[in-house]
Amino acid sequence: MKYLVPRINNKKRAHLWDESLYEIQGDTFCRMYSTGGLTKRKYIVTDKPFSHDICQMCRNVFEQYAPNVQELERTI
Repeated sequence: MKYLVPRINNKKRAHLWDESLYEIQGDTFCRMYSTGGLTKRKYIVTDKPFSHDICQMCRNVFEQYAPNVQELERTI
């Protein structure tokens, strides 16, 4: 799992990052990155969320699709 976190340590939330959403670049699970809701130059992709809380919408989308991903992995 990768995270999109603010470059400057502030009160903004970390977002769950999915590199498989686009061939060239990824997107957040909540789609705020691709729709312009986040200022792209203010965030970086990391392996840890550090001390940031996770975006609730990212978490909800991940939890909705995570069981399907695990089921698919078992059948391969």
